[in-house]
Amino acid sequence: MTVDGDTSEQAGFSKLYQEHHAWLVRWLLKRTRGADNAQDLAHDTFMRLLDRPMLPNGIRNARAWLAKTAGNLAVDQARRQILERNYLALLTALPEQEQPSPEDQWELLQLLERIDTLLDGLRPIEKKTFLMSRLDGLPYRKIAEQLGISLSSVEKYMAKAMLKCYIAAYGERPAL
Repeated sequence: MTVDGDTSEQAGFSKLYQEHHAWLVRWLLKRTRGADNAQDLAHDTFMRLLDRPMLPNGIRNARAWLAKTAGNLAVDQARRQILERNYLALLTALPEQEQPSPEDQWELLQLLERIDTLLDGLRPIEKKTFLMSRLDGLPYRKIAEQLGISLSSVEKYMAKAMLKCYIAAYGERPAL
C-alpha cells in the first residue's frame, strides 16, 4: 500500500525523467567523453534527485537543476581521473620492490579520493599547503619557502583546511 504523497512523488519523478532524460544525455555528450559516460552521468544525476524527497515538484527550472547537478558530477569525475592518473604515475616511478600490492594500491587510491572530497571547496594553493603539512610532514616555514608565500598565509590556509576536516568529522563548526 502506498501513501498518496509517495505516488505523487513517483509520478513527478517519472514525468521529470521522461521529459528531460534524453535532453540531459545530449547536454552531457557535448561536455564529456562518449555516449556511455553521458548515460552514466545522466543516471547518476537522476539518482541524486531520488535522494532528495519531494524535490521533483519543487524544482522551478528542471533543466537548470539537472545541468548544474550533472556538471558537478562531471567535474568530480574529471578530478578523480586526474587524481588516479597522478597516483598511477607516482607508482610507476617507484622501484618494483617498493610498489604496494594491488590491494594496497586500491586502498590508497580510495583514501586519496576521500581526502580530495574532504578538501573540496579549497583553492589549489590551500589544498597543496594542507597536503604538504599533513602528508609530507613539512613545517609551516618550509612550506612557505617552497610555495613562495608568507608564513601567515600558510597558517591561514591550514586553519581553513583544518576547519573543513573538523566539520567533516563532527558535522558542525567548533564553538569558539
